[in-house]
Amino acid sequence: MSLHEQKKQLRDEIKKRRSELPVNSRTKMSQQIHQFLHEIDEFIQAKSLFCYISYLSEVETQALISDFLERKLALAVPKIMGKTEMRAVSLDNLSDLEPDEMGILTPKSSQAASDPFDIAITPGLGFTERGERLGYGRGYYDRWFSRNKVKTKIGIAFEIQIVDKLPLEKTDMPLDILVTEERIIDLRVTK
Repeated sequence: MSLHEQKKQLRDEIKKRRSELPVNSRTKMSQQIHQFLHEIDEFIQAKSLFCYISYLSEVETQALISDFLERKLALAVPKIMGKTEMRAVSLDNLSDLEPDEMGILTPKSSQAASDPFDIAITPGLGFTERGERLGYGRGYYDRWFSRNKVKTKIGIAFEIQIVDKLPLEKTDMPLDILVTEERIIDLRVTK
């Protein structure tokens, strides 16, 4: 089986597993993940953040985003530009978001925010305890990380998204910290 086929099979398997979680369980687990984030020094001290906007069965981020906006932190969220580019666009208000063609909330503006970012809250389908990440297959985050300065990359996921091994490519960017509803894994101490 090719690397591409392995990744596709794993993506389908984890997506199914995650979508089978009841909505109320996902909400409770997302809240626990948010509580764990508030135990991480880098997160507490962050002044500039990049955070994905959750969609479908992902770890929910709307409450985090609202919290960042209330605290008047420099917040940027992703905006997909064409087939290969993702930009970090500043967000000052939730009313500055609109659904894109897939229904994912995205900034109305396309004006890129400037890095560096103290924290990047990163989505994914699969993760390992070593900080390896399996995205959705388009490479947006790996390319974005290779071109933008981020002090601490934090992946957030449900425990059921943790796997022993991932099929990886050289371009796959590792995380610094992984947070689930059960634990905080600081990957910098194992690197």
